[in-house]
Amino acid sequence: MHERRFLAAILLRAVADAQDGDPDLAAQARRWLADVGPGLAELLDISPERVTGWVNELAALPYEQLSLFEN
Repeated sequence: MHERRFLAAILLRAVADAQDGDPDLAAQARRWLADVGPGLAELLDISPERVTGWVNELAALPYEQLSLFEN
């Protein structure tokens, strides 16, 4: 039970960071969510596609950060 709460807290923190006004932090969080987020979501019985779809629907980052995100 506690493990699920811990994993959910990590995922929620990454979601908050992905929307942060600091493009450096947002880019890191988006990369992490795109890479690790789907697997973590699956452990929590959340469709992995929901995570990847959500990340893909986020507003674009400034150009410099966007190019980092795509690497």
